[in-house]
Amino acid sequence: MTSRPNRQPSRPAVVLTVVVALTCGLAACAPAATRADDAGALDSVSDHLDDSSSAVASAELAVRARAAGRLPAVTADVAVGDAVETATGAVHGIGTLVVATGDADRVRDDALDAASAAVGPVAAARTWLGRPPSPADDVLRALDDASSTLDDASGTVDEALARRVTP
Repeated sequence: MTSRPNRQPSRPAVVLTVVVALTCGLAACAPAATRADDAGALDSVSDHLDDSSSAVASAELAVRARAAGRLPAVTADVAVGDAVETATGAVHGIGTLVVATGDADRVRDDALDAASAAVGPVAAARTWLGRPPSPADDVLRALDDASSTLDDASGTVDEALARRVTP
């Protein structure tokens, strides 16, 4: 009777086989995983743009109410102060998101620009509230422009998300 040598695969061969299998599996899933990751990041961008739009709308309402004499200065100041914090928080939130593809990166950067541009008019509304009464036209115009810019950025994010949903 001849004995068969005990032929177990060597440890390096097993490790190599597992690494190759995992690499192939990940490579096959990479486009879908990237699409899902970017979609999640763009959903967050959309949420932050909504926050920024809300801040602009709050500031606009407070300025309009204060200019019409329907809101005490201190109440308007608190409302717009909160709006400034919300707007700057939205900028920070968008700025910290990481995306995987160039298209999503461009969309995120455009949203970041729009949210950043909205902080100035919201802060200017607070400055306007702290000065002696004057016409609010310039402040309201800047807030309206910021709102339009944010709406455009939101539309771009929505379009990018729609492209990500379809394979």
